[in-house]
Amino acid sequence: MYRYIIIDDESLIRKGTIKKLEALQDQAVCCGEAANGREGIELIEEVAPDFVILDMNMPVMGGEELLPYLAERYPDMPMIVISGYQDFDYMKQAITSKAIDYILKPFGAEEIRKTVLTTIDILKNKEQLETQISCVREDREKACYDLDIKFLQNQLLGYESGSMALCSKQLKFINDTHHFVLFTLYLAVQSAKLGLEEWLEENGYSEFMVYLRHPSMMQFRFIVLFFPGGGCSQKENMKEFVKLLLLWGTQQGCSFQMGVSESHDSVSSLHDAFLETTVALDGQAVDGSDGACHYYREPGEPVSAVWQKEEEFLFRIESGEQDRVQDLVKQLFSFYQRVPGYTLRDVKHSCERISAQCRGILNYYLYQQENGERPSHNMQAIVNTLYSIDDVQNYYKQFFVNMAGMLHSKNVYANRDVVDQVTIYISHHYRKSLTRDFVASLFYVNSSYLSQIFKKRTGKKFIDYLNDVRIERARELLADTDRKMYQIAKAVGYENTKYFFRVFKKKTGMTPEQYRESAGLSPEQEKAW
Repeated sequence: MYRYIIIDDESLIRKGTIKKLEALQDQAVCCGEAANGREGIELIEEVAPDFVILDMNMPVMGGEELLPYLAERYPDMPMIVISGYQDFDYMKQAITSKAIDYILKPFGAEEIRKTVLTTIDILKNKEQLETQISCVREDREKACYDLDIKFLQNQLLGYESGSMALCSKQLKFINDTHHFVLFTLYLAVQSAKLGLEEWLEENGYSEFMVYLRHPSMMQFRFIVLFFPGGGCSQKENMKEFVKLLLLWGTQQGCSFQMGVSESHDSVSSLHDAFLETTVALDGQAVDGSDGACHYYREPGEPVSAVWQKEEEFLFRIESGEQDRVQDLVKQLFSFYQRVPGYTLRDVKHSCERISAQCRGILNYYLYQQENGERPSHNMQAIVNTLYSIDDVQNYYKQFFVNMAGMLHSKNVYANRDVVDQVTIYISHHYRKSLTRDFVASLFYVNSSYLSQIFKKRTGKKFIDYLNDVRIERARELLADTDRKMYQIAKAVGYENTKYFFRVFKKKTGMTPEQYRESAGLSPEQEKAW
């Protein structure tokens, strides 16, 4: 429905025109009348009609003055000019002002209706064109915004470097804004409908932040918070922002860990900021004592806590005891959470060291290779994306249980009596610090009982048998390698080199140097190495 006004000093003409247009009342309706140009201007400002029907000859302000006024201030508003005179100057004025039509009085209903219908068509076409233009603009803005977001994601994750002026209207403020801080949120709930972005916009941050998602990992959210300046105001704003995020988490019942970067002054530093947030997340205390927000600080060397059950754990994996391995994983992480000051980074480092030993065991039995303790880059890449102690525990639990499952089929210690099992264990692990009590515990037997049956079956005490295995391997290394004596001692399970010399001479009647010389390698060659 379109609305029009009539500006004419003759009341009967106004009423008559409205009457003639009643047949079009489903398309156009009169919303006001004015007796001269000045009243007409006031009426236009008040009711904002879609088009105007006006007379040329009026008191106070006539059409010759009104037309250019309206053409200048309302260039898109159609005008229909009526006049009682076929005056060339009037017609020229109407044409100059881009009036739709010039109608002479008296005019019939058909003539005015035809002109109004033409005007309505023009308005409809104009609306359609404006809609099309608006859609094109919206599509372009969306395309620009998507491009900007993709660029920022790639910058943040290190997929591309360099700078680019952002082209979307929504994000153009970034081009002129300095100083930002990155917040990386690691959510415990992997859901796309948590309402965090809407929450922040409702609280007035839409003009100061960019909200980003990880392209493939739903548990990550990134918030780039911009500041017009630095100083104390920035610190206070950050505190308020952190409070707001924590409040959102409480209201949503969503637990998360949050890493906060240092302040940066260019989006080209987004990846550096991201790395800082991951360091901050890795620096969280695994006992949960430091809350959910973690600020970047320079990391020190990772700490390795000594878990007394580590050797048993490795043995249970080697023997394929999946249920026991699962129980020990729980104990391992419970131990980590009791170590004062232990961080998630320390946990990852310790678990990687244990997993490397497991890979060595697996490679030995499956591929007959002894150098299998190399780090797994794929595995490490996955672990590096986990920033909660529960997720790290679940990942390693699955890894260690799967490892035990793969070794279960090898039946390394199955269907043999305990002495056979012990000798097999010694042959594989003579390099480690082994005691009779520890080995007995692995096979669930009493230490004294193991001593008795071991001596009965092998004719040797446990320690003598272990030393025999170690010295035999030492002889091989002395004959076949250029290693130094302390290296060989350590390689066969002796931390004390002097003790190794004493045992070696007792078993062979020669010192290690004498044995090497007799095997064809002179001391001079050893020193040269």
